[in-house]
Amino acid sequence: MQELQPLIQQLKEKGIKVTPQRQAILSSFLGTTNKHRSAEDIHLEIVKSFPTISLDTVYRNLGMLRDLGILRELNLGERRVHYELTSHSHHHHLICTRCGDAQEIQYCPLQFLEQDKVNKFKIQSHSFEIFGLCEKCTK
Repeated sequence: MQELQPLIQQLKEKGIKVTPQRQAILSSFLGTTNKHRSAEDIHLEIVKSFPTISLDTVYRNLGMLRDLGILRELNLGERRVHYELTSHSHHHHLICTRCGDAQEIQYCPLQFLEQDKVNKFKIQSHSFEIFGLCEKCTK
């Protein structure tokens, strides 16, 4: 499991103030089986420790952490955006359209593209999510 200290160090190296609220937001990704968190999920969790923190503050911090490359934004087929730590290995997702479960797949389909088709195009980022029904929902 990943620890909080290296994430805090990344903030310090980038000249970002390490506030207790930012630490709580980062901590919300650690020690949980749900690695894909929405701003609303995080807000519900940390408002217990910081009763005055607004959802808007959580959104602003998530955006800043995304822009710094610490978090990655995910589209899991819902109206709300989810986030995950970028320090996890490169992966994509299988997403259940009924229950919303997102399972990680640990390979990248982009590796199967022919190199000559990719070399003329400078890829900056990519996303690959597969939507369907999980095993539980098909029963």
